[in-house]
Amino acid sequence: MTSGTAQPLKAAFESQPVVLQLDALCSSRPLPHTATLNRKFLQILASVATVGLVEPLIVVRVDDNPAAFRILDGRLRVEALRRLGLTEALCLIATDDEAYTYNRHISRLTSAQDARMIAKAIERGVPRERIALVLGIDVNTVRRRAGLMDGISPEAAVLLADKPCPATTFNTLKLMKPLRQIQAVELMCGQGNFTSAFARAIVAATPGEQLEQGTGARKNPENETVSQLATLERELATLQATVARTDERYGIEHLHLTVSAAYIATLVGNENVSRWLRERHPDFAAQFDIISKEAREARSAANAKGPRSKDFRRAGEGAAQRVRQAIGHLP
Repeated sequence: MTSGTAQPLKAAFESQPVVLQLDALCSSRPLPHTATLNRKFLQILASVATVGLVEPLIVVRVDDNPAAFRILDGRLRVEALRRLGLTEALCLIATDDEAYTYNRHISRLTSAQDARMIAKAIERGVPRERIALVLGIDVNTVRRRAGLMDGISPEAAVLLADKPCPATTFNTLKLMKPLRQIQAVELMCGQGNFTSAFARAIVAATPGEQLEQGTGARKNPENETVSQLATLERELATLQATVARTDERYGIEHLHLTVSAAYIATLVGNENVSRWLRERHPDFAAQFDIISKEAREARSAANAKGPRSKDFRRAGEGAAQRVRQAIGHLP
């Protein structure tokens, strides 16, 4: 058994944040004119003006100019600081020039998470007006977001906690009783579909005794059913189109895998190559042997069962049929 020397982890940033002049910061590309007109920038501007810079800027040193720094993440925050007349900002200096990494791994808040944070802030005494000012939204919007989860069963809320579920879907789920909400959410999670149109289709297929009284969900049952049937058909057509695209992509990837496995099997079958691999790279030789064996077994199974892509397509059609059964029998 060999023992290796532990290698120290490389620090992604310098040890301490620093305050830099905005004039010392530059960007690798100009900020688009439309970037300062969208809602995101206005919210950043309102937040910086109200509570200051919460998240430090990410910058990297410029090699040929020790006094200059290039912005990796935070161009909108820099623009907001400049518009507010500020001249400096707290920055973290990165050790690697990886502008792509920071935005790539950001996890955006879902509607449910946003609602819980606002409700918790209000419970702790933060005025709604201050929350609205920080977020750059109307006070009535803060009130609606804080009450978004009211009427949603705890079990359904847990299932949707980290799902990209829009606020309109939560409002539709409130038309159903808690047990039916859980069933609907499980169906939505199983299909990966959280649109309000899909939720309304489930409501249309829900028996009257499983709907909340006084919600008005059945004001015009006949027209509502016709509309929701059309919506459901569109959702099913989208599902079948997705299955067809996945089927096509699977065929291409399966072809690449088959060709690669066959090439590896050919290499391993060559005695000179196999001997060289065992002598120079025994770990590779062992893995190649496993790949060759699995490729032969998979080829034998495929010959016995027929093309898998057809089975996959039938499975997709079966999934669409199960959707129809799961949401109930529509008239």
